[in-house]
Amino acid sequence: MGIIIFRLVAGLTLLMLLLLAAVGCGGGGATATPLPTPTPTPPPDPGALLERASGRVATAESLAFTLEHIEGGAELAPGLLLTRVEGVANAPDSFRIALDLEASGSFLELEVIGIGERAWMTNLFSGEWESVAPEVLPVSLDNAAAVFAGVLAGVESPRLAGSERVEAAEGGGYAAWRIEGTLPGSALAEVIPGALAEAALAATVWVDREESRLPRLQLDGSLLAGDVPEAGRVLTLEERRPAAQIVAP
Repeated sequence: MGIIIFRLVAGLTLLMLLLLAAVGCGGGGATATPLPTPTPTPPPDPGALLERASGRVATAESLAFTLEHIEGGAELAPGLLLTRVEGVANAPDSFRIALDLEASGSFLELEVIGIGERAWMTNLFSGEWESVAPEVLPVSLDNAAAVFAGVLAGVESPRLAGSERVEAAEGGGYAAWRIEGTLPGSALAEVIPGALAEAALAATVWVDREESRLPRLQLDGSLLAGDVPEAGRVLTLEERRPAAQIVAP
């Protein structure tokens, strides 16, 4: 019996020694299978991002928009500055716009409605609506979707400048691609009265990474004859569903 127990203990001891040797030589006793190296996701093409954004704006049936001046404003007449435009536009040719104006330290508001070939504008002094010829409007946005889409498509030499969070005016925020480029003044002739065709503005476009929102555009630099060098403008677009109701006053 003693011999049997001795052989059993010796056998177990030898087995443990073999296992320890395997662990020491094999790094854990199992053959490690290398994991595949993940393929880096290439950054998106900024030109393609702008093309998709422009195409989406062009097909919007109803747009809400704001165009706000960071510094200065657009001079509609001597001493009369346009500082902010807010409105809605439905395809193809109806829009309602509110314009914030500044004159000699006073702040005024002007409203404009355009429906087809008819237009109305409020009187600056009485606030009453008056029928006017479309060509006298300070801002006209027939086919606004195509106009704004053309502005985005006009950004030259776009480059991807990274990704960042954009805070939305109505609350919340979203992750967006930041694209930088140059926009010639000629691309803004239908949006900003008096835009100089030879102007070259620094353009920054924020394109929603989930593509659930329309892009936001900031333009820095002199665009009008009376602009200060640090002039800047921000264009914000939102799609309206259902379409906004625009009726004659």
